[in-house]
Amino acid sequence: MKKIIITLITTFLMLSAALPCFAESPAAGVLPSIKMEQQKKEYRTPQGQVCIVTDYTRLVVENADEFPALAKKLEQVHNQEWSYRMTDEAKEDYKDAVELKMHRPEDYMYFLLEERIWQRYLDRNILSLYVEYYQSRGGAHPNTDIFTYNLDPVTGNFITMDDALAPGKRNEFRDKYVKPALEKVKKERQLFYYDNYKTVVDDLFQRDYAGEPPLRWTWGTEGITMIFPPDTLGPAVMGPVEAFIPFKGNEKLFNEKYLK
Repeated sequence: MKKIIITLITTFLMLSAALPCFAESPAAGVLPSIKMEQQKKEYRTPQGQVCIVTDYTRLVVENADEFPALAKKLEQVHNQEWSYRMTDEAKEDYKDAVELKMHRPEDYMYFLLEERIWQRYLDRNILSLYVEYYQSRGGAHPNTDIFTYNLDPVTGNFITMDDALAPGKRNEFRDKYVKPALEKVKKERQLFYYDNYKTVVDDLFQRDYAGEPPLRWTWGTEGITMIFPPDTLGPAVMGPVEAFIPFKGNEKLFNEKYLK
């Protein structure tokens, strides 16, 4: 009897440990519902004047019980990261912000560190988010940086460029589609690129990896948009440069999983 009880207990423990492996996927047709909450904070001078304002978007998966991996990933790689970044940069900027306020006491003169996020695409296979980070520190030209997050809604894993493309298509995609698309944008917007901009593009594709890849891109209903932040391909005053590559007619370039 003792051996039987021990065997039953052992079997129960083994099954309990294995339960996470058999966790149910979200019901068919159910998508994550993502709520965006602004986290605004003011920093004041010793005299009580506002000298720094930080504002970032906190992402909350409202049906996190059905998408726990995605909720955890967004909390780790976005919410916690931006909370720390805003606090850290505000501390670094505080002395300069106080100095600016001494010379420019107007209510509207303060450092502004603002992050905004837009949901560009969502289905069962991919969540594509576009992030803009605006930084104004009293100078004539504010800085803007662009980030993107492309995630699997079920597993929470990052989707890299190699995941989005068909096997072995990275170089072809870069040379025969992205670079010509950039030339088209250059002509249409009458932009001035750096002489070595193609080398810059090559380097970004070479260094792309899972986590926070240097390549910025978003998935859409009709195509993929490659995004190059200000001062990447040309002078910062140009702003970001976007190159759009449509799915239609180029289906063999992309991973069938992500094409509807």
